[in-house]
Amino acid sequence: MSIPISTYFPGSSYLFHLADFQSLNIGSQVIMQGHVQTIHQQPDGSQVGILEDRTATIPIVVYPLTSDTCTIKPSTIISIAGRVEKDPGHKQTAGREAKRILSVYRGIPASESVFEKRNPVDFIPKRLSTDSEGIQNLGAWIDLIFHPILNKFIRTLLWDPAISHPFVQAAASWKHHHSYPGGLLRHSLEVADMMASMMQSSRIGDPLYELGLVAALLHDLGKIHHMGRPFTRGLLDHQSLTLEKIAPHMHILDEGWPDGATALRHLLIGYESRYRSTMLLLTILKSADKISAASEVEQTLFQRSKANQQFVRAEGPGPSSAFWRPRMLHQNQAITSAEGG
Repeated sequence: MSIPISTYFPGSSYLFHLADFQSLNIGSQVIMQGHVQTIHQQPDGSQVGILEDRTATIPIVVYPLTSDTCTIKPSTIISIAGRVEKDPGHKQTAGREAKRILSVYRGIPASESVFEKRNPVDFIPKRLSTDSEGIQNLGAWIDLIFHPILNKFIRTLLWDPAISHPFVQAAASWKHHHSYPGGLLRHSLEVADMMASMMQSSRIGDPLYELGLVAALLHDLGKIHHMGRPFTRGLLDHQSLTLEKIAPHMHILDEGWPDGATALRHLLIGYESRYRSTMLLLTILKSADKISAASEVEQTLFQRSKANQQFVRAEGPGPSSAFWRPRMLHQNQAITSAEGG
């Protein structure tokens, strides 16, 4: 079991978000966690690198005298302690604050307590997404999962960078709804918002309410598979790919809440038949999914259309998306006046 880094440096201030680093006083001692973007060996024996989280990136330096106390590897989440110094590689402009760099005293892999207490989205690198509000909202939904088994499952799943990183980057479709980088995250959040409202109206309580939120966030997760292999869109359905992506973590539900595991699989596969049992949650999930998709497509098409255009249609693969809007009374009056004039 790894030992929390605060054990070695009592009295140091704790930095929750890296965005606050540049405002720290020169000479202050600080403890923080972050995702190691890069770390490089220098000719003088020191190491320089970049630490990042969802809010910012900061430069770090490990001098030869402290290198024995540091285990810093790229693409890992670490706990780090050090002293705030002026960045010698940055030229200070008159009238402006000197840029800071962290001189590292100790850097170790993050302890179990970090993964238990911190929200996994806090360590999704800012460079991966321009939708910082969306990532923050994702973290807020995770904080609302109080059921211990579901909480452990969703947090463990999103601590996996092979899932969380593409999840905030991928599009929700190729040429249909939310078809832009980050569209999958935006669509998933919209579905979660609507599903929460509909579950409340349907008087669905915990733990099914929280199960519904998890299903809403993950219902299109399999689409991250298409990011690097777009030709697979026509070969592999995303529902099956979703189950494949979460499979390494499903043992948490299988062992802790077997019926919950069965329910989540049912919701993510989305199979309904008049001759088979189903769940009200699935009906709600499918409704929220369709509303989010149709709303985004309709709004996008009418924004691109002419002022008085009533019919629009989406091109490309995906569900049929043809929409009509009735003219408002003032529009009819304006047209009649124009024709009469």
